[in-house]
Amino acid sequence: MSRAQGKHQPLPGVKPPEPVAADRSGIESSPARRREWPWLALLLVLGLAPRLLMVSVFPTLPQSDFGALIAFALALRDVSLIPRGWFWDFFNSGLPLVLSLLFRVIPAHPHDVARVATAAVCGLVPLLPFAVWRGITPFGVRLAAGIALALWPGQILFSGVVAQDNWVLLPLVALACLAVRSLLAPGRERPVLAGLSYAAAVAVRQEMLVVLLPLLLAAAGIGAPEAGRRRWRRLAAAALAAAIPLLLLATQRQLATGRFALTSAHGGLALLGAYIPGATANSWTDPSPYVATVEPELLRDIPRLHGEAARLALAEALRRPGFHAARIASGTILHALGGEIASLYWSLTSPESLPPDRAAPAQEVARIASPILRFELGAILALFLASVFLALRWRHRAILVLAAAVLLKVAIHAVVVNQGRYFLAVTALQLLVLPLAAWDAARRRQLEPALVAAGTAAVAVFVLAAAAEHTMARVRELDVVGQRVFRFVLTAPGGGSLSCRVAEGALTAVDTLTASLETLSPNPKAGDEATAECELLGRGNPGPLVLQVFDAYAPGGSPGRMRQRVLVDGTVALDHDIAREPGTGWLDAPVGRVADGARKKILVQVVAGTHDPAVFWGRAANTRFRLERAREEP
Repeated sequence: MSRAQGKHQPLPGVKPPEPVAADRSGIESSPARRREWPWLALLLVLGLAPRLLMVSVFPTLPQSDFGALIAFALALRDVSLIPRGWFWDFFNSGLPLVLSLLFRVIPAHPHDVARVATAAVCGLVPLLPFAVWRGITPFGVRLAAGIALALWPGQILFSGVVAQDNWVLLPLVALACLAVRSLLAPGRERPVLAGLSYAAAVAVRQEMLVVLLPLLLAAAGIGAPEAGRRRWRRLAAAALAAAIPLLLLATQRQLATGRFALTSAHGGLALLGAYIPGATANSWTDPSPYVATVEPELLRDIPRLHGEAARLALAEALRRPGFHAARIASGTILHALGGEIASLYWSLTSPESLPPDRAAPAQEVARIASPILRFELGAILALFLASVFLALRWRHRAILVLAAAVLLKVAIHAVVVNQGRYFLAVTALQLLVLPLAAWDAARRRQLEPALVAAGTAAVAVFVLAAAAEHTMARVRELDVVGQRVFRFVLTAPGGGSLSCRVAEGALTAVDTLTASLETLSPNPKAGDEATAECELLGRGNPGPLVLQVFDAYAPGGSPGRMRQRVLVDGTVALDHDIAREPGTGWLDAPVGRVADGARKKILVQVVAGTHDPAVFWGRAANTRFRLERAREEP
């Protein structure tokens, strides 16, 4: 089939229109194309203006994974393109590499550069359907898709967060638009662009390796009517364009870590953190304390822990199959309908997300936006489900391939771990589907079935939401963690070790150097305590040591609530009221010298003084501790 012949092929499953219908198709003529620049400029303004305004008024401070991505980028800038470090265990290097290049050429604070760059990249996304579908779909369809992406409220409010989920939108939407272009107009494929878009998306978020395969195959023309060499040349071009950057990505990881892979090593831990007891409250929790209760020896061999984590997750899944089935089903529905509200925590409502003077206005914006976002996502989901139903009925391949990518993305996170921000990619694909479905229904002159499908889907979404809320409430009631026994070993300066056992209270975090302890109840009664019983074994001659504990409660002015204590061989080395004085910081409990082979008994305690239900004092008094060399006197 020639390029000219492929250009005007009808939609799959649609009868060729009569001549009068062809005049109403909306596909632009050449003079009309020359008048599109003002509309393109409008989309650019609609995409960039609200996002840049958002990051100007609410300059989100990077925290958690977002701060780690910037730290990774700084290492790529300041050390080398193959820096060693923990970053590789959790991230692909695509986004940090781009940020590192920006940090080299823009003389501003890295946080500001990363935030504005994130907003700008997101603001360019609405241009893609308008440009890529030119000559393929009517002007109104292209403009509607662009406007929907530009004025997408949940993404605008999240656009200042330096998240992989924001940066992946550009290559994701580019590949999705190329797939639609290929399916609607055989002969107009762009296989090299498709392969590069696929590789860029995988470089940012690794699950895109699977999620975007249907879009890559479609964009490469796998479903084109002609067979033979042309089809295989397109597929080869797409595969090569994707393979070269992905091989470079895997090689970079190998040079930095010795592991040739396109994915990070933490996949098993990510899976485990969603299945362990107590994870339901936040959809995921650090699995290290759980490992300290079942196979504590794994904590001393991190590569082995990464390899064994999936086995532990499977054991937990099989131990409570009905519970996890209910958790997965209800959690997926609730994240699909409330993911953008949950993401406001990172952009607006977290205590660490903004400068102090912006906290109150941000809380007010979040309060006003939350019901709007819930309605927005509910409406989008209902219209998407209706569109997919009609696409199945009418065999609309372009919509179905977008729906396949949506299904893969949702399925992966349902089984592994769900977070609200993971659904940004899902919503972006849904927003591309809706104008295509409306156009198809209008061309078929079958608006009544479309309205019936939309109404039915809206009712289904309402019922599913209510059922999911009820189910999740029950799941959370059942996901109660009782007292467990935690065992772990911390490394001491000079090569010694601190072997600890917690049989009263909860271990909330642990690595090779530090551990965190808190009372089992977040609202403890007087006398409740958490205790780590430890034995310090000396190695070498490190000099005098201190056991440091961290006071994380800054406000002060509430004496008698919680105390931190350290006892060394039965003698009190530290007794500190965490809420008496304002401020935070590390406190030293002298341990003294520990000769090679000598042992000392150390107790680390967190004790509730009075019951005060006004504050969750168990969480407020969460106590990190570690061993350090004592500071030498001047």
